[in-house]
Amino acid sequence: MGLRTRTALARAARSRGLETPHDDALASVRDRLAATSVEEGDIRSRRRAVAEAATETERLRERVATVRGKLQAAREHGGDAAAVSEELASAVRQLSETETDGLAARQRFERAREHARERRDRRERVRKLEDKLANLERDARAHLVEQLADRYADAVADAPGAERVADPFDADPVTAALAVGRLASLSAPVVLACDRFAS
Repeated sequence: MGLRTRTALARAARSRGLETPHDDALASVRDRLAATSVEEGDIRSRRRAVAEAATETERLRERVATVRGKLQAAREHGGDAAAVSEELASAVRQLSETETDGLAARQRFERAREHARERRDRRERVRKLEDKLANLERDARAHLVEQLADRYADAVADAPGAERVADPFDADPVTAALAVGRLASLSAPVVLACDRFAS
């Protein structure tokens, strides 16, 4: 039987309606934890979109430069400048759209980075609240155990078949469970699967 005696004794104290000076702080920290959510975010896809937009923008800039060169050559050598001029206008339009998309992608990425920073900050706040909660729970448990320690020691000493121990918290698990059960306000009968009581 794996009995955590101090935890069980603290729960027995709670079943009897005992309180601690830490209860208000415990409730407050639990409420703050419940109100703090840390959703997941995907910054990688935003970063990838920025890189793809930059690659496409660079490709279109090269295309615009190439078509400008073709237009210059067509004008100098009497070629069909009108067709090349239309091709240049189309390339410039595509470049402009891609630059706009790239700017929007960078803005989305910056917002995603800011959200990621906020998530890290919230995770850190949650971690600190969880640490504070664990410390408060430990302090409350110690206070509750202290409130019932003398009664628990008496219950251990009175338990049938118990070996005498110097520290009641070193009692064997069955004796400890019987002592805790004696102190707790139980709503169901206790069933014992060993021979401790005379039939």
